[in-house]
Amino acid sequence: MSSDSDDRLRAASFDPKPSEAPTPETSTKPNQSGVWIAGAIGVALLAFVVLVLPSLAPEPATSPSEDTQGSANTVLNNNQVASKRGETEERSPFAEAQMAKARRAAQEALQQLLETQARLEARAVNVWAELEFSEATAVAVEGDVFYREQIFGEAETKYRAAQSALDTIEAQLSEEISSRLEMLLAAIESSDAEKAADVSQTLSQMAPDSAEVAEAIERVATIPEIAALIESASNLFAQRNFGDALEQIQAAIALDPAHKRLQRLAQDYRSALTDDRFQKAMTQGFEALEAGNFAAAKTAFNSAAALKPNDNSPSVALAQAEEAEILSALNRYVITAEQEERNENWEAAATSYKEALTLDPSLVQASEGLARAEPIADLFSRLHTIVEKSARLVDPTILGDAQTTVEEAEAALNNSAASSNSDGKGAMPKLQALWNEAVKVVENASTPLPVTIVSDGATEITIKRVARLGTVTSRTVSLRPGQYQLLGSRLGFRDVLVTLNVGVDRENSIDIRCTEAIGG
Repeated sequence: MSSDSDDRLRAASFDPKPSEAPTPETSTKPNQSGVWIAGAIGVALLAFVVLVLPSLAPEPATSPSEDTQGSANTVLNNNQVASKRGETEERSPFAEAQMAKARRAAQEALQQLLETQARLEARAVNVWAELEFSEATAVAVEGDVFYREQIFGEAETKYRAAQSALDTIEAQLSEEISSRLEMLLAAIESSDAEKAADVSQTLSQMAPDSAEVAEAIERVATIPEIAALIESASNLFAQRNFGDALEQIQAAIALDPAHKRLQRLAQDYRSALTDDRFQKAMTQGFEALEAGNFAAAKTAFNSAAALKPNDNSPSVALAQAEEAEILSALNRYVITAEQEERNENWEAAATSYKEALTLDPSLVQASEGLARAEPIADLFSRLHTIVEKSARLVDPTILGDAQTTVEEAEAALNNSAASSNSDGKGAMPKLQALWNEAVKVVENASTPLPVTIVSDGATEITIKRVARLGTVTSRTVSLRPGQYQLLGSRLGFRDVLVTLNVGVDRENSIDIRCTEAIGG
């Protein structure tokens, strides 16, 4: 790069060009002695021209004007000689070396400038920094002017200034990429396909190696389809068709999972769908509760609680349902018990009152009902036993208990009659009928009847738990109605055990004797 024959570096918009008459440059260092010889010869020739030639020429007669003209020519020649001597001195080896050095420095600055210029142009600088780039280019063009005039120092200064301006622009590239990437993402989020396409084209030049930019640019193609899905979802949402609206948004998310607006819409639609389902579940629960369908009500309230775990409304509703169910059950048990009382099913009435008290031990109505029903249910049970097992009354203790039971039943009948609007003992007809029957049984059991016992006179006869009769052939004894066991014993014969049922309408006689000899 030390001679004019070297290749010139050229910028895209500005070219440093050589002047029309460039000063020749010596490619090799001149010989120092040759320079001195040439200088000496030049001085000798100059002295010859100035001193010798005028004396050799004839001296014509001249006018004053001619003398003046001769003097002028002499001055001109002297100036030309001095000018040539100055040019010769300016093109001395040292000056040539300094000029070559300045040229190289300017060319190196230009080379760096051109490389930066190329990088920026490849990154679409005319789009994002057009003014700054034009101003830097203008400074470089000023450097070209100085370069053509071979003022290489000034040319280098301008090139360096332009380089500094381009460096500043290049330092802004990262920020400009980030800014336009934000613009692109905003266009994608707002479904502005036209703007997104325009910005993505510029970004693809500004950041060709950026994975983040490439990913954003790939999303641009999905904008039209996503916009259609969003519009469809919006219409469905307006019609409160939240489930289908959410499906449309989810389909859009499948096309562009990074779409933040879609994620927000999905969250909003999902929340709206949950709210809708929650309200429907709560409504169904209260409708079922009002209808007394407590199982369905609790199922609906539990479904609502599952939809919104942090909402306490379902738990409050469940508590209401539980309370209503208990009250309903209490009413049902009490009503059933009272109905059983009227039907004189006292045991069933007592059972219903007990179930009510299990749910609410403080329920006075159930407590009073149980206190009323339980004794009468017990009376019914004992009276039934007297009637159905009258034979047991032969036992004096059992007979005494039966008599007591009959008396208690009579008192209950009297109390019932006194507290009712009916006359006499007809307030509890079932108890009255059972009491009448029991009274007859007890009376019969309390009245002895004649019983004839016939034997062979050799058999020992014993009426268990009553008396020992000994041997008899025929004997009449008085026994209360009931069931008796007679034991016959005879030496050398097997014992016999006979059951005798004594009653008013019975024969009341028995033959007992031992007839089976032992070993005979």
